[in-house]
Amino acid sequence: MNLFFVPVLQSLPSLIAGLGVTVYVSVVSIVLSLIFGLALAIARRSDIRVVRWLAVAFLDVFRNTPFIVQLFFFYFGLPVIGVYWDALDTGILALSLASATSAAEVIRAGIESVGRGVIEAARAYGLNTFQQYRYIILPIAFRFAIRPLGSVLVNLVLTTSVLSTITVNELMSKAENVASETFRPFEVYLVVLGLFWLATFAVSMIVHLVSALWLRRAIDARARA
Repeated sequence: MNLFFVPVLQSLPSLIAGLGVTVYVSVVSIVLSLIFGLALAIARRSDIRVVRWLAVAFLDVFRNTPFIVQLFFFYFGLPVIGVYWDALDTGILALSLASATSAAEVIRAGIESVGRGVIEAARAYGLNTFQQYRYIILPIAFRFAIRPLGSVLVNLVLTTSVLSTITVNELMSKAENVASETFRPFEVYLVVLGLFWLATFAVSMIVHLVSALWLRRAIDARARA
């Protein structure tokens, strides 16, 4: 087989535009999934039974159903009851909620790694629940959770490719168009593999840098103490 990348290179601006949409969707979804995941992790440990049960029910539903079914429910199902979202917003919402379930479990494991003695000491100093989480529990928990969260975020970036099924013009959708126009699917998807690898590599490097900075900060704080 002879490789011929000229048509693909001519269509590279279209693929780069799709990559831009993928990056935008990934960044917004990462932020929202971390916020939702943190809220779910805290709710999962709540002393209020109803809150705890709602968090468990949410996690069970989203963790045990296929993402594409969730995506289709939001995009094709909700309009039936009068709730309309455009394709891009639907994709971001679905990705954020689906990834939040994984993020919540990682964050909850990090929270549970905080020693009971540390929490009791925080209470002894008169800190309320919000202050305990803000100043004591979460800084320690994220130190343990940040690397596992990296895997969750990388998976989120990869899952953006599914959004092409609801007409979001992200990288995979652009790749399908270019492949049908150039009749060079091997070369097109080889380039797309490389672009996705670059995107996930960037996420991994950012997580690594944040983890290193967090560890350095913890070491400096311990040295000052």
